[in-house]
Amino acid sequence: MKRRPQFLLINPYIYDFAAYDLWSKPLGLLYIASVLEENGSDVKVIDAMDRWHPAVLRLQGLDRPKSRPFGDGHFFKEQVTKPSLVSSVPRKYYRYGMPPSVLEKEIRREVETVKPDAILVTSGMTYWYQGVHETIRLCKELVPDVPVLLGGIYATLFTDHATRTSGADLVIAGEGERTILPALSKLTGFEYTRTYSSHDDFPKPAYHHYPTLEYAAMMTTRGCPYSCSFCATHSFTEHFNRRRVSSVVEEIAFYRQHRDIRNITFYDDALFVNADAHIKPILREVIARHIKVHFHTPNGLFARLIDEELADLLVASGFKTIRLSYETKNIERQQQMRKVTDHDLEKALERLQHAGFPSRDAVVYLIMGLPGQTPFEVEESIQYVHELGARVSLSSFSPIPHTEEWNKAIELFQLPADEPLLTNKSIYPLKHDGFTMEDFERLKTVATRGNRRVRDSVESATISDYNVYA
Repeated sequence: MKRRPQFLLINPYIYDFAAYDLWSKPLGLLYIASVLEENGSDVKVIDAMDRWHPAVLRLQGLDRPKSRPFGDGHFFKEQVTKPSLVSSVPRKYYRYGMPPSVLEKEIRREVETVKPDAILVTSGMTYWYQGVHETIRLCKELVPDVPVLLGGIYATLFTDHATRTSGADLVIAGEGERTILPALSKLTGFEYTRTYSSHDDFPKPAYHHYPTLEYAAMMTTRGCPYSCSFCATHSFTEHFNRRRVSSVVEEIAFYRQHRDIRNITFYDDALFVNADAHIKPILREVIARHIKVHFHTPNGLFARLIDEELADLLVASGFKTIRLSYETKNIERQQQMRKVTDHDLEKALERLQHAGFPSRDAVVYLIMGLPGQTPFEVEESIQYVHELGARVSLSSFSPIPHTEEWNKAIELFQLPADEPLLTNKSIYPLKHDGFTMEDFERLKTVATRGNRRVRDSVESATISDYNVYA
């Protein structure tokens, strides 16, 4: 009998000044796991960022992680020494997720039981590469003759750096689901039987590798038709495309019926684009089939696309987290970003309020620290959003390669173009003479206090004071 191919997939732990589990799952890695399984492979998955992992719970003496009502919560963390490149940042530095010693035991158990044909490692934010490199080194020490492939965000945006420094045998940029099969075939002789012409052809993400799930992440679209000056979505997916409505609804129903999942988060960058042909019929079907779930959108939604019908559908279908992209009140910058106007935001909040989603429950994303931006501009934007009765989530600008704002940051602040660690949003203020670390901290305080007034609560901080892991 022919031996079945064996693959080990790993989502590494991360290092950062702050991080938070806002419905975070390595969705690309889970798609790849399903694709490999559908092509006759045996797959093992180690997610070092899974708050429900038994080894991580044992470290804390817990039976279950401490989660908020909708399943999000704090990662396990341990303070560590800051790398020399970021030693001047006046914040504590942490490792989040499974400690290296625990990850080593998990990998050792898997490779000693069945030696894999290849190990696939994913990567998140560009400045999280330290955990990625350590994971690859660990794999190479334990099974030096097994090829290691690296994909994900860091691998895509800093491909040369990853190829040069990660230790991986192959670095894959872009959508790995489309390229992983021929890559493995070339490296290991893996024989695959299926090809995939669209995202609807992919099997559902391999959530069966998680014994316990509080939520599921999913995507109904890939890419984005817009070209915001600070976003690198086009580096991952060249064309914007949508999945079939029926396929999306069936996936939602599957999670609810077969895994009893009540919280579903959409990772789409453009969920509301062409709403009449996409998100509206999806939500109508969810309502018609009485699928009782809570929907969440950690990514910013396009406020201008929320009409009265869509607002009604969002509320009726179970949306509990609605985050709107706005970024700034500065009209000139709004035009440069080609995104949202004051009128767009006002109408969206008004329509949501009328549909039964109070403005105080909506979160509006603002960016602080853009090249050429002043603290006054940000404070004016915060005040405006609070006057509209909504809460603010401040996102510190982090320069992302292959974007207009990245090019500006390189030119204005002489940021090294080949050091991902210096793209961390906690480091960038130190390079910005007109926008200091003190300005950042003061504006966070202004936003938090205003949010308390809006909600009349004791909520202490906006979520995006953390790096949201996704």
